[in-house]
Amino acid sequence: MAKSLYVAYVLWFFGGFYGLHHFYLQRDRQALVWWMFVGGYFGLGWLRDLWRLPEYVKDANEETGYMEKLAKKMKKDDKPSSSFVRYCGQLIVSDAFGYLVLAAIPSEHVPDWSHPLLAVFVPLAVAIGIHLVGNIGREQGSFWWPLLGAYLTYPLYFWSLNSVFWTSLFSQCFFNWYSKKWRRKPLPRRHICKRLLVLTFCGALYISLWGSWLYFNCTVTDQSGDEIKCRDAAKNFFTSPMWQEFKSVMKDIYVFAQYNGWKEIWHQLIQAFDPQGEVNALKVLNLDSSATQEEITAHYRKLSRQWHPDRHKDPGKKQVAQEKFIEIQRAYEVLSQIKSKRLTRNKKERDNPEAA
Repeated sequence: MAKSLYVAYVLWFFGGFYGLHHFYLQRDRQALVWWMFVGGYFGLGWLRDLWRLPEYVKDANEETGYMEKLAKKMKKDDKPSSSFVRYCGQLIVSDAFGYLVLAAIPSEHVPDWSHPLLAVFVPLAVAIGIHLVGNIGREQGSFWWPLLGAYLTYPLYFWSLNSVFWTSLFSQCFFNWYSKKWRRKPLPRRHICKRLLVLTFCGALYISLWGSWLYFNCTVTDQSGDEIKCRDAAKNFFTSPMWQEFKSVMKDIYVFAQYNGWKEIWHQLIQAFDPQGEVNALKVLNLDSSATQEEITAHYRKLSRQWHPDRHKDPGKKQVAQEKFIEIQRAYEVLSQIKSKRLTRNKKERDNPEAA
């Protein structure tokens, strides 16, 4: 079934950061990268898709004009030309995969001397990243060349674990020099269930690496400079007074909603945000919500006299009085406007009781 550019743009807008438009166009590798890296490196890839989508749709539909131009390009160049965007994408993805594998090593359970031995999986992760980005769209390449280039740098990890960049660079060079070529035949159409299964497996593996880092190696630093494991910090948070108070408030809200309805909860929430500024204005005038208009006027006049700038000779106090005087004036204006609106609304209700 032909792919629609309109549908592709809708999916780009609403789910582009998760690669939904690429999944729709059966560009599963690109969809996976967009999901892993929040829209292709924090939204940059998603933004670039804004003007690239028409070409992607033509490619997915194998439109005649597009395929003729592609055939001429393939005939002219034996292999795809260099692309700065794809090179950067390969380095970013492969670097991230390599460092993620290093970060996922449970440092507290393995001795330091074994870290270079466990880093044997880093070149594999880097080669997967290079191959993943290198096989997006109409370009492809073998997995074995980038894997060979990556493992040539493995001895560096016995000297320094921060050698992922060199691994990525070697792997990328081997892929582009010896492996990259045109994808002259489109990928076979696979059932959506199989596609989802593959993407789910890849996503689960990716999340498990993040989970290992979060549980074993993630730390936060407190005010005294001590490092605390994130898992311990999370455990302590759920026993903290703040969390207990939050749970108590949520329980009270639930009980209140059971007796008064969720609509009343919404009204209370809107009131708590004080959209008209009435609560704050009453607070400035030292009044409660039951204050009459006469009390409001009396307090306003009293505070205005008390904080009038002319009553204060000291320059420092005069400045404070000036700010307080302006605040009192604004509070009274807010309450006066609310009164005016209320009177107008009541008059309309009296004049037109059916509408009320």
